[in-house]
Amino acid sequence: MNKKNSAFKIFSPSSLIKQLLLFWVLFSATTALADALDIALQEIDKGHYKQAIQQLEPLASDGNAEAQYLMGHMLIDNVLGQNKQQKGVYWLEQAVINKHAQAAQTLSKMYMSGLVVPLDMKKGTEYLQLAEKYRDPAEPEEECD
Repeated sequence: MNKKNSAFKIFSPSSLIKQLLLFWVLFSATTALADALDIALQEIDKGHYKQAIQQLEPLASDGNAEAQYLMGHMLIDNVLGQNKQQKGVYWLEQAVINKHAQAAQTLSKMYMSGLVVPLDMKKGTEYLQLAEKYRDPAEPEEECD
């Protein structure tokens, strides 16, 4: 049997190095995203919302649901005083597309109360159903205000 065609080719030193390098790159990218999110959360805790948004915006644009949720929540809460609440609704909707339960819950409450968005019980109910669908069963249910 020709050794070059053997099933053991995947374990060649150069192949193993490439696989380890790929793992390291993917791990580093994941760690960098987590670090940016952690930095944003620290900035939020300090009340440095502008800096938090600067950290979150690239993550949100790349499809990070947690970053989208945080961006949406901060903009709806008008933490920058710039009345960008409709942009906040956009980010919450993006987070829901990425299956973020809390974003769906927030939009549900907003549509059912007419807060920032027009009162729409049907849409509110749809978001509530999505929140239930996306909820992690290990997380305790959020209490209503």
